[in-house]
Amino acid sequence: MISLSKEETASRFGVEKAIEHFPSHLTAEEEKYVKTVLQYMDTAYSPSRNTGGKSVAHLCAPNNVFEARSTFPTAHTAEEYAESHSHVMSALKDLHIISFQVVNVKGASRHLIPSPSSCMTENLVSLRYEATGSHIGEEHNGIKPTEKRGHWSGAGNFIMDEESGLIQHWWKDWDKMQMWKQLGWVRGTDEGVEFV
Repeated sequence: MISLSKEETASRFGVEKAIEHFPSHLTAEEEKYVKTVLQYMDTAYSPSRNTGGKSVAHLCAPNNVFEARSTFPTAHTAEEYAESHSHVMSALKDLHIISFQVVNVKGASRHLIPSPSSCMTENLVSLRYEATGSHIGEEHNGIKPTEKRGHWSGAGNFIMDEESGLIQHWWKDWDKMQMWKQLGWVRGTDEGVEFV
């Protein structure tokens, strides 16, 4: 593994974010997959460039799937996630990815997809990122701007369509509770905790 400065990542993939741990050797196909995923993430996490699903559609395969049931239960495609995330960013006007802690690409998909017919050897991109943002924009679900800052990590596993090189399936995982507590978006109730 090597590390890439934000300048090296920008030169290689068009995304100005440092990558702390990155494979030292990639095939041309793997380079293409990483570029697609990094550009998707950079756009989806940009309050100025994410204008909804259409801003990432060129990076997504037809009939793609997005899964993050506990955090974005109404988003079922990568475009729907970008749409939903654009609404979150209307409250977090300075939200951005600080860096990618790790980006890896290879054939780990055979461990994630149960159907042997859909297993490919070089179509999985996995990443972990660090992000931050402040509630300085619009109200969030009735909560006026708190001006509080959140800092969190998230992870994603992307299966890439072998023919088009676009995102076919994305599983997202992140600590919503940590982020929302920091932003003041969690309320205690008689039954426990409520996300607002």
